[in-house]
Parts: sequence; structure tokens; C-alpha cells
Amino acid sequence: MVDYFVSNIKEVKMDRVLVNGSKNAFIQWLVTKENDSNYAVRKFTLLKDGIIPMHIHKYQETVVVTKGKCKVCVSDKVYELKEGDYIFINSNVKHAIINESDQLEFFCIIDYPDDMSITTLNEDCNKK
Repeated sequence: MVDYFVSNIKEVKMDRVLVNGSKNAFIQWLVTKENDSNYAVRKFTLLKDGIIPMHIHKYQETVVVTKGKCKVCVSDKVYELKEGDYIFINSNVKHAIINESDQLEFFCIIDYPDDMSITTLNEDCNKK
């Protein structure tokens, strides 16, 4: 059992986002159940023209933008988020994230339901 740990984001492996249709999108898993945590903290980096397409999953998530700006399509609405903005997305609510800057960075905190699968939807995010 882990009481605590200290690390640095630069020391955490960066992987491609595996949601089908993602482009120029990368993820770092900072805190996970492997650390005896009941939730995960992840850092995402989307490069120019980066996208995580419309998808759903059973876990809840909170996205906190720390750099850049993006379009978030959630349910049937579109929101423009910038540094300092955040959004909570409940389980089974469809959503997509589109980078609208040179580089987008955000933290995403999720819970751990029994089913962690992600279903990509064949829907476009309204690019108003």
C-alpha cells in the first residue's frame, strides 16, 4: 500500500491517445489505481489540429484546461474553453475535444467504474 509519492510530469511516459480517430493527441497517467488510488489523474497534450473525437464511457471526468483553447462538444452543445476553464462530464455523456491553439494541455480526473471501455461514435463535433 502506498501512503504517498512524489514525481514530476516530465518523468511520466507520454502515450498516444487510443480513442479511435484521435489525432495529435497524447496522454500521461500521473495517478492511477496502481498507486492505490480510487481515481486517476491524467495529463493530455493535443498538438496543432489535435482532436479526440466524439465518444462515450462509463467513467465520470473533470477536464481542467491549463494551456491553450479548445472546443468541447458535450451532448448536443458546443463550448469554447480556455486556460483556467473546466468542465465536468458525467458517465455515458457523449463528448469530443478539438484543439484550437498551437498546443492544448489539460488535466483530466476520472473515477474507476468496473467497465473502463471507450466507445467511439460516428458523429462529428459541430465546428461552429
